Amino acid sequence: PQGAATRRVGSQFIAEVKTSANKTRLIPFEFSTTQTYVLEFGNTYIRFYKDKGQILDSGSAYEISSPYLTAELFEIKFAQSADVMYIVHPDHKPRKLARTGHTSWTLTDVDFKRGPYLDSNTGSTTMTPSGTSGSVTITASTSTFVAGDVGRLIKIKDGHAKITNYSSGTQVTATTTDDFAATSAETDWALGSWSSVLGYPKTVSFFEQRLIFGGSTNYPQTVWASESGLYEEFDAGDGSAADAFIYTIAANRVNVIRWLAPARDLIVGTVGGEFKVGRPTGEPLKPDNVQITQQTTFGGYTTTPIQIGNAVLFVQRQQRKVREFSYRFEDDAYLAPDMTLLAEHITDSGITQMDYQQE
Repeated sequence: PQGAATRRVGSQFIAEVKTSANKTRLIPFEFSTTQTYVLEFGNTYIRFYKDKGQILDSGSAYEISSPYLTAELFEIKFAQSADVMYIVHPDHKPRKLARTGHTSWTLTDVDFKRGPYLDSNTGSTTMTPSGTSGSVTITASTSTFVAGDVGRLIKIKDGHAKITNYSSGTQVTATTTDDFAATSAETDWALGSWSSVLGYPKTVSFFEQRLIFGGSTNYPQTVWASESGLYEEFDAGDGSAADAFIYTIAANRVNVIRWLAPARDLIVGTVGGEFKVGRPTGEPLKPDNVQITQQTTFGGYTTTPIQIGNAVLFVQRQQRKVREFSYRFEDDAYLAPDMTLLAEHITDSGITQMDYQQE
């Protein structure tokens, strides 16, 4: 209906990246239709672009430091809410990038205070805090801690703390965020799900007022969902509708989670297949109604998927095919047809990133 084919317009040179010899990744940051940025992620730095130009500070390219190395850039996953973007990588603590002005950006660790935690202790090992608030020494009755636990959360009954120093396998120092009830030995305790030893989440997304993390080095099939409306609170509580929840995908083989995508349902892409995080019709997602079921078995690559209308486009595991994951009413299921079927030569070298232009 548009008539004859026309040649697209050319691209426009804006600026050279910081180091052209290194791979660089571009990530969008969209606050509104009038305030959008392009972020240049390079080796331990981030630069910024807006309105067809590079943001400068005193005549030089404005940049901030980051922990991400060149080899890690294409494993970064992100999710944005207003002026804050949550960024994850399995080898780094989750971070958030915040904007308060064109030349005012900060990248900080997410300050989790109440989880997520591993399953509560079921054995006879006890934890004894030396005090109830502030900086306290926590002593375990058996060797439990490792040096990599610094920065890890610990919960004793209803009290929460963050480990700040490792002394031995039976003793650490921690700073409380919610005071401990007493200084007696307790068997009711749990350690945080993430640490430099266990690994950090590989992917992140928003869904129904929750911040969702997926997969880590030691827990590759686990999904962690925040409390409703409180993106940095992960206390499971008593399992009420607004509480956080943790769910591990049950499958015949290990399906490492590679991406999350919010659509009609929350879609979980793994190495071995695609799953939907469903719930009963008309109900919000909550701890007592989570249903994760496999829909297709193609498997995905680490490339961030793109949502277009009601469909999610993802790159298949071998990086050669783009599939359109969408719900089909007549089948009452999700299908993922191959979108590159008629032009497979285009992807011979493998897809590493993809983007979508609406017009």
